[in-house]
Amino acid sequence: MPDSVAKHRVRWTPFASAVAAVLMALDRGCRLNERFEDARVCMATDFKRGRRVGRTYNGLVKALERQAELVLPVLKKDLRRQARTRFSRLRKTLAWLLFAVDGTKEDLPRTKDQEKVFGIADNGAFPQALMTTIIEVSAGLLWDWRIDRGRGSEKGHLVQMASDLPANALLLGDGNFVGFPIWSQLHDDGKHFLIRVGGNVRLITRLWPDAETHYESDIVYVWPKNRQEKSAPLMLRLIKVGRGCKAVHLLTNVLDAKRLSQEDAGEIYRQRWGVELFFRTLKRTLGFAKLQSRAGRRARIELEWALITMMIMTMMGIDSATRRRIDPGRVSPAHLIHTLRTLLLHNAGKNPKKERAALSRALVSDLKDDYRRHKPKRSRHRPKTKNTPNPLILKPPQMRRATAKERGLAEQYRRQTAA
Repeated sequence: MPDSVAKHRVRWTPFASAVAAVLMALDRGCRLNERFEDARVCMATDFKRGRRVGRTYNGLVKALERQAELVLPVLKKDLRRQARTRFSRLRKTLAWLLFAVDGTKEDLPRTKDQEKVFGIADNGAFPQALMTTIIEVSAGLLWDWRIDRGRGSEKGHLVQMASDLPANALLLGDGNFVGFPIWSQLHDDGKHFLIRVGGNVRLITRLWPDAETHYESDIVYVWPKNRQEKSAPLMLRLIKVGRGCKAVHLLTNVLDAKRLSQEDAGEIYRQRWGVELFFRTLKRTLGFAKLQSRAGRRARIELEWALITMMIMTMMGIDSATRRRIDPGRVSPAHLIHTLRTLLLHNAGKNPKKERAALSRALVSDLKDDYRRHKPKRSRHRPKTKNTPNPLILKPPQMRRATAKERGLAEQYRRQTAA
């Protein structure tokens, strides 16, 4: 496919530059030039005479920058379309597809351009990029993401991405994704969520007593005072899991306890940890704890292609596991990366047919442990970090009874809705 943006004929076509970007993301080389040279060696057998690619790393990055606005949206949309076909092969919980949303910071080189593009984040020392992702938790399949300045809004990113979630998705979130605006937006879009809440959330009870009796569960309402004259209250369900200081309070818009019981909600929320495993794989196993590009625009492209590589890699693992009737959730991401690095980069060009067969076999040759852990997997020497949770989040949510004025105003909204 030719480069429609370029003013003259170029060797780095969108297809060639995409292949090179994925191979560079898989490489463990410390420098970008080393990754580029390894990618060129790997591509030598597929891009022969008449289809030769460029020779310099700078030429490749210029092509990726030039093609980003046209190629990346189309590619991400197509990858999500392919991901939908894989969802039928994944394990479901009570007919739900479980997605988790969370954000993380990516460290960047200390250059003036990085500070200008991404800014100094909450660490106060060096520039960082904020990355908010939505992950299918059972197989670790990336669904959507947003990249922003270090002080960007995770909630704003979620509002942008939520409309594309599948109809049977249940979104899991931690105590950072709270508030009437984001919950009402998700509810209006027809998306179901299960989000942890703490002392930073204020809830109202006994606003519509007949509704609480109908659902026979802990019905609560979110209705900030500064919005009561403009919008109706949001009716939700509060679920408490655990006891004492280890109790967790979960808020959901699934009001029927038959669809989501207290026990199931606790078991489902534990699977939110899959998004943290995804971040560990991206940063430590794949090697993107700190980006290498010194320019802000190039760092964004480097991170975009790292996430695309993770998405492609996971779908390859799901396909190979399905063909061998193995649960895709048991495929090891670390082994996937090691296998792809060995067969695509180290043994490139020796015997393509045997490489493809070996790749299909090796992708599912090493699986995760299937035993049940009886003790918590906790580090004995936990490092001190600045990103420790706010103590207020760990407390129970603040509860109060609705006033007579609020009950009257809520009844007016209900009559308007019924009419």
